[in-house]
Amino acid sequence: MRKLLRRPSLACLLLAAPLAATAALQPADWRHRQDFTVAAPGLVRVAPTPATFDGGEADQRDWRVVDADGREQAYLLTIEREHRPEPQRAAQVTTRLHGNFSQTTIATGIDGPLAVLRIETPARLFLKAANVEISDDGETWTTIDRGLPLFRQAGAENLRVDLQGRRAAYVRLELDDFRSPALTITSVWLEPAAGEPAALQPVETRLVRREAFAGETVLTVALPGRHVPLARLDFTTPEPLFTRQVTVAERELRDGEASERIVARGTIYRVQLPGVPPREQLSLPLDFAPTTRELLVHIHDGDSPPLQPTAVQAWQPPAALVFAAPAAGDYAVLTGHAQARTPRYDLAALGQDLRRAEAVALTLGERRANPGHRPPDTLPEASATGGAFDATGWTHVRTVTLTASGVQELELDVPALAAARADFADLRLARDGKQVPYLLERPALARQLELALTPATDARRPAVGRWTIALPHARLPLRALVFRSPDPLFQRTLRVHETITTRRGDTYERALGQATWTRTPDTAATDTFTLALETAPETKLLTLEIDNGDNPPLQLGALQATYPVVRLVFKGQAGETLTLHAGKPGATAPRYDLALVGRQLLAADRHPARLADAATPATDRAAPLLASLRGGVAFWIALAVVVVVLLVVVAKLLPKPPAA
Repeated sequence: MRKLLRRPSLACLLLAAPLAATAALQPADWRHRQDFTVAAPGLVRVAPTPATFDGGEADQRDWRVVDADGREQAYLLTIEREHRPEPQRAAQVTTRLHGNFSQTTIATGIDGPLAVLRIETPARLFLKAANVEISDDGETWTTIDRGLPLFRQAGAENLRVDLQGRRAAYVRLELDDFRSPALTITSVWLEPAAGEPAALQPVETRLVRREAFAGETVLTVALPGRHVPLARLDFTTPEPLFTRQVTVAERELRDGEASERIVARGTIYRVQLPGVPPREQLSLPLDFAPTTRELLVHIHDGDSPPLQPTAVQAWQPPAALVFAAPAAGDYAVLTGHAQARTPRYDLAALGQDLRRAEAVALTLGERRANPGHRPPDTLPEASATGGAFDATGWTHVRTVTLTASGVQELELDVPALAAARADFADLRLARDGKQVPYLLERPALARQLELALTPATDARRPAVGRWTIALPHARLPLRALVFRSPDPLFQRTLRVHETITTRRGDTYERALGQATWTRTPDTAATDTFTLALETAPETKLLTLEIDNGDNPPLQLGALQATYPVVRLVFKGQAGETLTLHAGKPGATAPRYDLALVGRQLLAADRHPARLADAATPATDRAAPLLASLRGGVAFWIALAVVVVVLLVVVAKLLPKPPAA
């Protein structure tokens, strides 16, 4: 209370504010409450828990502090996020070569403490050890780091130097050029320090799923609640040497479809350079509050073996509810009122004073249901049954089985992807003659499909290598083909096409993709090449052509194709049997009310649903006959019949010769 006595205006305002804010509050309108006890009147600082953030709205507009009689208390929510000033370009950058190393001297042009230095370079592939020195006059130097790895490899990079809040008129980087050419540094950016960083607090997290996809590993990290502000992720993984680009995303609903929103990117690494101890960076800075109870962490492995992280730890900045308790007694924090408006307390001008003021630190109790208000069940608004369903016209049917109750996740396999239209508008889930509403989720993920290359040499073009690629299904939505070759030095143009037969029996080539594959000693770190397909194939047989020119034929190894991950998210009960329908050309995309609670559906825990092993074509015995009448011999027979009929008609119209 001595702090309040020294600031009477602050004390009077805080004590008077609750009296002006009690008119319209009805505590029973809030779903959740967390109780705490104040031993004596005065300034109080209460730390919200993850359950507090999770129980309320994303912008905390529904948070309220009330006393035992339900009277509202004015408060200020403080979240000590790290303030990051805008980076500034260095005043001058000079590089000099000295034998097997180069020195880059940077005139900072900044008087205050420095947090981070970041270099820019056009170099595409490098790994160098850097010694870092600072100076006030450019003459006397102090070493602050040795063997710092600076690199750019396979999408991962570290181009930053941590200056740890030091003041420096000059910074000098000494780079080891013994094993690679000197680095061209085009510019340097400096980030001023923003003061003493706040001590972060751990957030309880669980690594609930690790999945390997084509070229990347996806970790599903469960959080204790939504809306918890996050400042950092720490990774634990046993691999001794690696560099990986990492992307953090959360699920969201966009234009009626489930997708992912990228919230952070960075690099984690553990490297060993000659002559220096191993160095690692296993943290990724964050600055956002997730809207779901999980994070999706994409680790981009490229052609390297997938990382096997054993733990992911999240950290949050300190947060506090600060208010003046007018009396000792029981108080509560209320959350969970979607219609609540942001309270307008006269405390904004006192923000800095409240942050620095002495206050009693208290802990909130467990979150519980507010008496008189029944909290909602898990997605009670989301019906598991839609409108009537007529299966006529759908040519492919698959059985779907559910092993657990709740929100389900059904990933389409290769046959299902091939059966569906490219826009997936013809997909339906059905049960007992009724549709099952679902959300279509198309994350930025891909799976791999092993394919075989069969030589198909054209004797008329001996300089062109030619292969056929058999696909398991027609109309498979392939994204790319991944080729491998053991040859160390080459440049070739790859062209992929397919042969289309028209209804009249004519054929033509349809181009699917073309690219130039170049391998030199500088780019030989990987033996793979990804050829993106401009359009998905329509047939089951592709043709690859490689123009070798006057060079030996290019040797090719194993071949993989990548195809997109597509999921249906819906509600269901354990033991239910559903059917998945696809393959109706005229079907329009379904519109379900389920999209109104799409965000909650995506945030809920999911159970994997299972597709039957083989597709069951819908009953349509006329389909093979109709298909056989398309083009080819049938076309010419029909044309001959038409010609004969026309000749007969013309013959009847001609005048008959006069009788003899």
